[in-house]
Amino acid sequence: MKTIVVLSGKGGVGKSSITASLAVSLREKMKLVLVDADADCPDLYLLFDGKVKLERELQASEIAKVDLEKCIGCGNCVNACKYNAIKIVDGKAVVNNFFCEGCKACSLVCPTKAIKIVPETSGIAKLIETNEGFPLIYGQLYPGKSGSGKIVHDIRNIANEVASEKNAELTLIDSAAGIGCPIISSITGADYVIGIVEPTQTSISDLERALEVVGHFGIEYGVVLNKKGISEENEKRIRERWGDRILAEIPYSPEVPRALAMRKPPITIEGPVRENLLKVSEKILHKIK
Repeated sequence: MKTIVVLSGKGGVGKSSITASLAVSLREKMKLVLVDADADCPDLYLLFDGKVKLERELQASEIAKVDLEKCIGCGNCVNACKYNAIKIVDGKAVVNNFFCEGCKACSLVCPTKAIKIVPETSGIAKLIETNEGFPLIYGQLYPGKSGSGKIVHDIRNIANEVASEKNAELTLIDSAAGIGCPIISSITGADYVIGIVEPTQTSISDLERALEVVGHFGIEYGVVLNKKGISEENEKRIRERWGDRILAEIPYSPEVPRALAMRKPPITIEGPVRENLLKVSEKILHKIK
């Protein structure tokens, strides 16, 4: 089984809509599993109807928990906590779960061993059997919680289990934007990466940073120029920067946001947008066969 990750340096360049389109195209030629690896803001499920087959709570971080029977209210934990997550209320230590980072300092200085560091439920994973004929796995980090990189790691493990059960040939991952922990979790062990760029200076510089991370792991990559036609100058810069790594140039079209508003991937639009998305699809097939 092969793993292909679609990423971008910044948000809003069309990464998720292109990933959804590739999934729709490739499902006709192979068994695949689709993964939305943006644990902070998953959105692929908005485009695909289906039945929820699995919901699993995920633990991506740890927090301090106080045994009030043992707590003597000495305040050692308050002084040790660098995150201001603990206060003494009515003679007992009280932990603010939103501030606690699970660093264990409080548990080390507690004279009565009243504080333990315990796993915290940080998010949820869902598996949807889409009407398109492939499973979609995504994770959602709960508000105020941390550990999006660990959430991505966990949903990738679930995706591997599902892919094994279905004898899938491809896992297609829609990564979060940027270069943080979720992106590293997404590309680790990948066979190929597709970078999405729009012809703006911010998108170009941010994709360069993201592909530096990809290069660090020695993963082969290609680039898709999206929204062609909005800046000839920046399109020239993209061609000069990535040359023969460019898989396709998808023209800007107002039909794309209209299709997305109707919950349809852009590949459903007849014309140059669909033609260039199919080019990317064919090149992916060539890479993984």
